[in-house]
Amino acid sequence: MPDVDVGDVIDAWFAQQDGLDVERMGEDGWLTVLHGERKRAIPVYLGLGDHTLVIESFFMAAPDERHDEVYRYLLQRNLRTYTLRFAVYDSGDLMLVGVLPRHAVTSHELDRTLGQLLTVADETYWPAIRLGFTSYIEREQTWREKVGLRRNPIS
Repeated sequence: MPDVDVGDVIDAWFAQQDGLDVERMGEDGWLTVLHGERKRAIPVYLGLGDHTLVIESFFMAAPDERHDEVYRYLLQRNLRTYTLRFAVYDSGDLMLVGVLPRHAVTSHELDRTLGQLLTVADETYWPAIRLGFTSYIEREQTWREKVGLRRNPIS
């Protein structure tokens, strides 16, 4: 079986995605933004290493409160994902991270993995935000009422 240039596979996949902009980041990196319904902008970085393709997406800033509940929720969500896992950076910010071996990077696998990323980020975002920023959300809703605005529906 001839060696496949994984970078070419990724470039070809992006070329087939109508309306999905991509920026090359050096020889082995790609940056794009997926668009969800609940989490509107889902930034995604694909970094190709010697043995793996790492897919990273910023999920949300470090929660202000109820950290244990947020982490528990996201760790339980990890049980239902294919290749992606929630992770926390030293800053406390939360990420979605996936790792594929180079030999597994195909157009089909990119579709599946990035589709899963979009679904997981979109479905999980508001519940995690509500847990981690309850006080902030309530203060903002109270302010909206005080100035005569309607409460925002929190999806």
